Parts: sequence; structure tokens; C-alpha cells
Amino acid sequence: MQPGDWICFYAAGKGIVAHAQVVSAPEKMVHPSVRHPDQYPWVFRVEDAHLYVDEPIVLDAALRRQLEAFQHRDEEKSWAWFVQSTHRVTAHDCTVLTQRASLVRPRASGGDVSACAKEL
Repeated sequence: MQPGDWICFYAAGKGIVAHAQVVSAPEKMVHPSVRHPDQYPWVFRVEDAHLYVDEPIVLDAALRRQLEAFQHRDEEKSWAWFVQSTHRVTAHDCTVLTQRASLVRPRASGGDVSACAKEL
């Protein structure tokens, strides 16, 4: 992950609840706002954050079929691999995963967050 990348934030049992642009390199450190810092030790700054916690983008079967990351994968198998760690997705998948972004107001920029989500 590096400055300029985009990142999505997935909430278990809900879906994608936010995305933002990374503006600093990740630093391994304990941040006082991060629960379980031993599990999420990487801290970085973001801006242009969009939050949609009340209207998450649900990763249901119909949405997963639109994603290039799921091409040639068995729909009946678990898709936990997609949300359990940070990894790159294509520009197409980024667009699909943040499809409601234009309907969401950006949050104030510059917040620190842990790398517990999907990098774009």
C-alpha cells in the first residue's frame, strides 16, 4: 500500500462501509483509537473518506458475480478470502465496490485508520 492508493473498509456481517484515499505510507505502531492493536498494527493517513455505514454495499452473490476477482471461482464456495486481508483489486472491481460513492458525502479528511480492510 502506498500514497495514492484507494482502500475499502469491510464490516463483517454488513458489507463495505467506507472507502478513502491513502495519503501516507503505513507505519507499524500502536494507535490509541485502534481496538486490538496487536491484530491491526499498521497505521496510515487517509483523505477523501466516504462513509456509508447505514447503507453498506453488501457483497451478495449478485455483486460478487460482477467482480473480476470472482471470475472462474465456484459460487458455492466460501468467499471469506476476499475480505479477510488487504489486497489489490482491479479498477473495475474498485468501481463496483464503491458504486454508491457519488451519493455519499465525504468525511473530513486526514483520519488515522488501521489497515484492516481492502486496498484498492
